Amino acid sequence: MNHKFFWNLFTSVLVFFISSTSLNAQSNSILNSITNDMDRFNSVATITKQNEQYQPYIISVFQGKELEKLGISNLKEALTLVPGVDMTTDNFNNQTSIFRGSNSLAYGQTKLFIDDVLVNNLFFDAYSEYLVMPIELIKRIEVVRGPGSKTNGVNAYAGSINIITYAEDFKGFESKDKLIFKYGSYDYRMGGFIKKFKTEKLDAMVDFYYQQDNKSLYAGPDGYSQGSMSIPGLYDNTGLSQTGDAPVWLKDYSLGLNLKYEDFSLKGRILEHSQGSAYGINLSLPKDDDRLKLPSYYLELGYEKDFGNYNIDIKAGVKYDSFDSKAKLGPDGVNFMDYPVFINSGATIINPVTFPDGIYGEHLAKQRTLYQSSYLTYSGFEQHIITTGYRLIREETIDMVSKLSNWTTGDVALVDYTDTFPFFDENAKRNIQIFSLQDEFQYKNNLSFIYGFNYEQTSYKDAGFEPRISMVYQQDSENIYKAIYSRAHRNPSWQEMFTANNAARTGSTDLEPEKVDAFELAYIKKFSMDKYLQTNLFYLQNKNQIYNSATDPMYRNVLDTDIYGLELEYTGYITASDKLYLNYSYVTGDSKVKTTGVETDLTNVAHHLVKGYYIYNLDDDLSLSGILKYVSSKDRILEDTRKKVPGYTTLDATLNYKNHKYDYDITFSIKNIFDTNVVYPSTANTYIEDYAQEGRTFLVSIRKEF
Repeated sequence: MNHKFFWNLFTSVLVFFISSTSLNAQSNSILNSITNDMDRFNSVATITKQNEQYQPYIISVFQGKELEKLGISNLKEALTLVPGVDMTTDNFNNQTSIFRGSNSLAYGQTKLFIDDVLVNNLFFDAYSEYLVMPIELIKRIEVVRGPGSKTNGVNAYAGSINIITYAEDFKGFESKDKLIFKYGSYDYRMGGFIKKFKTEKLDAMVDFYYQQDNKSLYAGPDGYSQGSMSIPGLYDNTGLSQTGDAPVWLKDYSLGLNLKYEDFSLKGRILEHSQGSAYGINLSLPKDDDRLKLPSYYLELGYEKDFGNYNIDIKAGVKYDSFDSKAKLGPDGVNFMDYPVFINSGATIINPVTFPDGIYGEHLAKQRTLYQSSYLTYSGFEQHIITTGYRLIREETIDMVSKLSNWTTGDVALVDYTDTFPFFDENAKRNIQIFSLQDEFQYKNNLSFIYGFNYEQTSYKDAGFEPRISMVYQQDSENIYKAIYSRAHRNPSWQEMFTANNAARTGSTDLEPEKVDAFELAYIKKFSMDKYLQTNLFYLQNKNQIYNSATDPMYRNVLDTDIYGLELEYTGYITASDKLYLNYSYVTGDSKVKTTGVETDLTNVAHHLVKGYYIYNLDDDLSLSGILKYVSSKDRILEDTRKKVPGYTTLDATLNYKNHKYDYDITFSIKNIFDTNVVYPSTANTYIEDYAQEGRTFLVSIRKEF
C-alpha cells in the first residue's frame, strides 16, 4: 500500500465521519440512551471496561473466568489471543509480546500494569517475569493497541496491557476467595489462593502463588558455531559449539496485597522469579542448574478524592528489580582475551587465555525506581472534563557485582572484577519529568473527542512534546467509528544504555528515544450487546529504532520503519449455547537504515496472524472448547542468509467441568494437539536453528471458590 494513498484514505474517512451527523428521531433517542449509559460507564464501567467499544482507543478485553474455561494457563497464553500480537524471545529466554510488528528486537515497546501500577523492569524494560502469572489471579485483561492509550505520564509506545486482579470488588462484580492447584507437562506444579477481607471502611485482598517446572527444550548448535565468541587471527572457538537441551525451567512465587481505606489505597507485590539460563548469556549452551533471577518488588500509596467538581489523584511509589545471573559462560577449553592492559600510547595488549574448565560468572545489577504523580480533574465546564498533572521518576542502580573466572590465568575460581572491569555502570541514574494535559470533550451526544499531550524531559535525551487526539462517533446503537492520532516514545532501557565490557552487548548513553507517530481508524458493527465486529486500520511511523547484533554489539539508533496494517475482530455466537471469538491481523511495511539509506522489507515479523476460540456448553456443568492460532512465516534481515522463519498452526482443546453446588471446577487441556514445530527467531550469527518452543503438552487445573 502506498503511504500517500493510506494518508488520503485516512483523511477522507475522517472527514466523512465528522460530516455524517444527520440522524432521525429514533436514532436520537437511542443515542441519548447511549449517552446515559456512558455516564454510568464513567463512574462504574471505566473499571470493568464493559462497553469498551465506545472507548477512544483500540481495545480488546478478556475475562479471566472465560480464559480459565478455555484452559489458558497464564498471561502469556492470554496475550497470544490478542489481534496483532506475536511473541518472541532471546538468549536469556526473556520473552516479550510484539504489537503490530513494532521492533521485534527491543523490549519496552509495550507497558504492563497490574491494577494500574507499571511493572516493567528497569534493566530490560521488559516484563517476562510476569508473563507466567497464573490466569486464576487475573480477573480481566485489557489490551490497548497503539500509543494513544496513555496521556497520564506513561508512554506506551506500541500499546499497553492492564491486568485487573480480584482486588476489584464492587456491587455486581464481587470477588470470591479462591484456591488453585495445577499440574502439567514438564512436571509443572502450581498452587495459590486469593483471600478477601472487608469491613465498613476497609477493603483488602491478598493473593499468593507458587509454581515450578523442570522444562528444557532442544537447542543448538549454539552461537559458538557461528563464531560469536571468536576473533579471526586471534582465537577460534567454533569447534566448542554444543547441541543439547536448553534449561528453561521456572521457579517463582508471588505475594500481592491491595488495601483501600476510605480515600487511601496501598498496592504492593513481591515476586521472586528464577529461571534457567536458557541459551546462555554469551550464547554458549549453559549447564542445567545455571540460573537467572528477575525479582520484582513494588509498593504504591495512593490518595483519591472528589471535591465538588474537582477530583484529585495523588500517587507515590517505589519499585525494585534486579538482573541476577549465575552461570557457566563458556565451555571447557574456551579461548578468550585476557584482562586488557593499557600501555602509555593508549593501546591495549590482548593475549588469548585458555580456560580448561570453562568460564564462570556471577552478575548482579539492582535497580530502584522512585516515582510520584499528582493529577487534578475538573468537570465543572459544560461538555468538558479537564485533567492535568505531572509524574516525576528517579531511576538508579543501587548495587552491582561482577565476578568472573580469572582472566589472567584461566583458573575457574571467581575473581571480583566489580571495580576493575564491571559489566554494568554502577552509577547509572536517570531523572524523568512528565507534564500532562487532557480534555474530554463531549461535542454532541453522538460525537466526542479526547485530546491532550505529554511533555517529557530526562537526564539524557528529551522526548519533548507528544500530542494525542481521538474521536468517537456513534452513528446509532449499531455503528461506531473511531479516528486516532498519537505520538509516543520509548526511552532506551538500562541494558541498552549502561552495559559495558561485554562481547555480546555494549550500551551507549548517546541513544535517542525511539519515537512513533500513529494514525488509526476503527469501525465497529454491533449486532447485539455481546456480538460485534471491529475493523481497524493503522499506519505507524517509527523513528530511531534501537538494535545491536552479534557482529556489532553496540546498541545504536539504526532504523526508521513505516508499518501499516489491518485488524479484524469478531465476538459472537452460533447458537445460544456457545461463544465464538475470531480475529485476523495483517501487517507489512519497510525499513530504512539510517547510516546507509538502504531500504528493506519488514523483517522478523509475521505478516498474517489468525486466532480464535470456540466454547460449546454441553450443559450447565460441562463445556468443550478449542483454540486455533496461525502465525505466518517471517523474513530475515538482509545479512541473515537463512531461510524464512517457518510459520505454524496450533490447536488446543479443553474440557471444563463446573460443579455449581460446591463451587469448584476442573479443567483438562491438551495444547498443540498435533505437536506442531513452533520456533521463535534467533538473531543472525547466534543459534542457527532458532529457538524451539513447546510441543504437545497437557494441563490439569482445579479451582475452588468460597
